[in-house]
Amino acid sequence: MKLSARVSRISISSTASVLAAAARLKSEGYDVVDFGPGEPDFPTPENIKQAAIDAIHSNFTKYTATDGIGELKRAIVDWHARQFNTAYRPEEVLVTVGGKHGIFNLVSALIEPGDEVIVPVPYWVTFKDVVHYVGAQCVFVQTLEEENFRLRAAEIEKVLTSKTRLIILNSPNNPSGAVIAETEMNKIADLAREHEVFLLTDECYSHFVYGDRTPFSMASLAQEYSSRLMVVGSVSKTYAMTGWRVGYCLGPAEVIQSMLKIQSHCTSNVSSISQKAAVEALTGPQHSVAEMLKAYSGRREYVVRALNAIPGIHCNWPDGAFYVYPNVSVFLEKSAIGTPSDLSLRLLQEAHVAVVPGEAFGTQKHLRISYATSLEQLEKGIQRLGDFLASL
Repeated sequence: MKLSARVSRISISSTASVLAAAARLKSEGYDVVDFGPGEPDFPTPENIKQAAIDAIHSNFTKYTATDGIGELKRAIVDWHARQFNTAYRPEEVLVTVGGKHGIFNLVSALIEPGDEVIVPVPYWVTFKDVVHYVGAQCVFVQTLEEENFRLRAAEIEKVLTSKTRLIILNSPNNPSGAVIAETEMNKIADLAREHEVFLLTDECYSHFVYGDRTPFSMASLAQEYSSRLMVVGSVSKTYAMTGWRVGYCLGPAEVIQSMLKIQSHCTSNVSSISQKAAVEALTGPQHSVAEMLKAYSGRREYVVRALNAIPGIHCNWPDGAFYVYPNVSVFLEKSAIGTPSDLSLRLLQEAHVAVVPGEAFGTQKHLRISYATSLEQLEKGIQRLGDFLASL
């Protein structure tokens, strides 16, 4: 069967594949510790669920405007203004079916075949595939593990060419948890303006940062950068609403309108019920965010220390998000396993622990472990991981 060249350039999301493999083992009765999912293990807050129930009872179950209901667009710009001191208008907002949908629409609207898109490594799996889907070329910028995978503007400057159309930033980063310094953000914005390049900043983990760090948006920088800056966000992580599928994109109205054209022919509007829930998430009580961050902070403390106590593993302290990205190269070198993918497969089959291999994110020495799960599961999974590695 002949399929399109577009679909041959991409593959099933690696994180989705791990999720499916773990689910199969669970269905067979195995006790699987699943470190794969990139989603909070907390329930959606009660006030948000109640808003959805109220929407159902009031029969708010019909089509809405494709770009989102006015109430939600206003809630997004007001929330972003409160959090980051920005000044977007409702016409500069597109409500999308999760943050991933916003990224797909944006890249589809901006990028032509043959364009170059700068993608820092390690990268979230979808960035690479959506660029390849539209026929463009990824230009990968390596970050250094010894610098906690933090991106530097100087590395971007080295690879800028006349073909560069877009720079993709993800801070806090999935999978490494790295946070780009604000000084580097300014330098990157200057480079983008000087070279007339667009910036996409994925801020889905913005409110999960540790130590003395505070939530930050590139959109809070000088207004002179705004004409080429696109912000993608989501209620999924911040409010434990992954399954509700509500994201958003903020940016120049002209680009938003182009993205709207695409959305009008693929998904139409986001679920009406989910939109009402998202309004409550953004305008209602915010204490659940701090509660989740406190729990993640404690889990981070445990996981990093426990992993570094396993002989042969080196694990950095993530600046944000809820992942660790341990280096397991010692075990790849001393065994016949070969790659993180091979290691992940054996770890799942023999120890019943699910992780995502580093190849999915562009590196060859790492595993991604999500600590968005209970401390009990973390303790059990890390014990199994250590026992398995010791047996190699």
